Amino acid sequence: MPNSFDPSEHGEIGPMAKANSVPDGGKSTAKLVASLVDLGFSQYEGRTYAGLVGQPPQTGYWVSKETQVPQPKVYETLGRLVERGAIVQVDDKPARFVAVPPQRLLAQMRAAFQHRIATAELEVSRLRATSSEARSVRPYWEADSWESIKETAESFIGDARERLHVSGHTEHLAQLKSTVHAADDRGVRIDILCFGEPPFELSNGFVVRHSSTDKIVYPHHQARHLALAADNEHALWALARDGEDWQAIWAENDNLLPALVKGFIRHDMYVQRTFGDFSEELIAMYGPGLEGMVNPHLKPMRAKKESGPNRRTA
Repeated sequence: MPNSFDPSEHGEIGPMAKANSVPDGGKSTAKLVASLVDLGFSQYEGRTYAGLVGQPPQTGYWVSKETQVPQPKVYETLGRLVERGAIVQVDDKPARFVAVPPQRLLAQMRAAFQHRIATAELEVSRLRATSSEARSVRPYWEADSWESIKETAESFIGDARERLHVSGHTEHLAQLKSTVHAADDRGVRIDILCFGEPPFELSNGFVVRHSSTDKIVYPHHQARHLALAADNEHALWALARDGEDWQAIWAENDNLLPALVKGFIRHDMYVQRTFGDFSEELIAMYGPGLEGMVNPHLKPMRAKKESGPNRRTA
């Protein structure tokens, strides 16, 4: 049996209620329809629900006329909305329908979605329990051009809310200058490791120059890279071994790649800041480019003092 209609549960009513509820009602209705489509409604369902919001019980003929949903489709659409719990049929002869208040509908949808998520998580845990030896694949996006890499980096920097870690060479960081400055102006904390002269300064972070290998020529110095981690959620790793042919991977809403990239950048920044404070001692100990730190065949140029490492006091 159709439910009885209680005007107090459905907010303001009347033929012009929807148009009078907000200024520029046409644009607001279009945005509501678009939002509902994003949540899984069809275009007809979104238009029908939006057309009924704030209205008294209406017939299918009225809905078709007001929302431009074709009359042959309108009752089918109304039926699906009743099944969704988005509208209620309140009369039989003729059939009339009224919208469930938007706040109540959204609460219902949120609860239903959370229930589906919980069910999916339960089934995933059961699947893992029965197939403990199965290995999952973690997909990443790929790119092989600097333009695509730059576009991704600009997107991550532009969306950053709190924290950015970036590493790259001067010529590539300079191309991100305006986006980095915009994030800096938003108050995002940014730490950058720059190979070469830094192309900009920051108000909310550090720009550290990679200076330990200055004036040292290695075969791999022609390589170029760009590494970026944003908000512990998004990350990019790009490399051109010959300085020209780029390869890159990136991930969004991931917890592994951002941690790896962030850790790499922070570790390298710590080394460079230490080198900046103790460059003479480190070069004397490990040679130009600190090669003695990574080459087991090179002996330290100066033995450590027996009294222990040098310390600076305030």
